[in-house]
Amino acid sequence: MSSIYDALKRTQANRPIPPLSDGPQPHGGARMVRVVAAAILVSSALTLALVYGVSLVGDRQKTAPAENRAADQERVADLMNKADRLRLKDDPDGAIEAYREVIAISPTHIEGRMRLGELYYGVQRFDEALAVLEEARKMKPDEPRILNNMGSVLLAKGDPAQALTYFVQARKNSAEYVEPLYNMACAYARLNKKGAALSSLSQAAAMQPEVRLWASRDPDLASLRDDREFKAIMRPAE
Repeated sequence: MSSIYDALKRTQANRPIPPLSDGPQPHGGARMVRVVAAAILVSSALTLALVYGVSLVGDRQKTAPAENRAADQERVADLMNKADRLRLKDDPDGAIEAYREVIAISPTHIEGRMRLGELYYGVQRFDEALAVLEEARKMKPDEPRILNNMGSVLLAKGDPAQALTYFVQARKNSAEYVEPLYNMACAYARLNKKGAALSSLSQAAAMQPEVRLWASRDPDLASLRDDREFKAIMRPAE
């Protein structure tokens, strides 16, 4: 499945950064949303404040003096930068604490909630991941990344049927987003719906050729590997 950690590897492969660890892998693969490299590696707190400031308008910020709001924005920017770097340095506990502090300062910070959910998922704290992602979904119910991540957690918890409903909704909300489509194939395969799994996988591979690499080592697709159609999908287009 496509994950926060697998996606991070893909991002790292396309840009020069220091050689840092990706973080732990949950059992059975992982399938979180793609990480945007610029959001992780921006080193300037002022630039980060511009990136994240849009989500810093919680009740406390609305009523606080302007100078306090500016201080909160700068603090949140610093914490996001710190958490992102801790995650890259394979310190999920430290990153979790930093993201939790972001949310304490700015309860409406969607990106902070999403990244906290991704980390909880990565260390297999699935119930906590669902809880924090559900709060994010209440604030932004149609965000495909949140929906995909919730499906990822449910699939890891062994509920492919419920996970599928989130993947399908994420796919409807973003036709260009390949992760939910690929994850649909994984959920269908877990539900022994081979035809639907192969159809979703074929569409995902057409959208992004790298899907073939994900599928070649994904245990959720093991039941398909001897199928003639699966082998055809796995052959690169000529």
